[in-house]
Amino acid sequence: MPIATCKRCGRIFNRVRRDICPACIIEEDGWFMSIKTYLHNQNDASLEEVAEATGVQPEYVADMIRDGRLLVRDHPNLAYPCERCKKPTQSGRYCASCSKEIASRHKPK
Repeated sequence: MPIATCKRCGRIFNRVRRDICPACIIEEDGWFMSIKTYLHNQNDASLEEVAEATGVQPEYVADMIRDGRLLVRDHPNLAYPCERCKKPTQSGRYCASCSKEIASRHKPK
């Protein structure tokens, strides 16, 4: 088994699937269930509202969306900032306009 350093807490652990240690996985799974329960009752909540209500930092909520753990199709206000322009997006690292601009710059001529 490969040895890794947890990207969240810095502990060394035997990496199986994820980049975080077993203790952080348990913590994240608890956050996930808390968020999922909250969203079940609050379909129109924003990322900030979810973070405030659950006590989970907004960047971790955004990570769960990016990783596909939280599906936003039923939650129209659940968006996080584009890494480039900070406009709201619901998938990937960049909003649609930044993705389009980046792709157009890298097209072979």
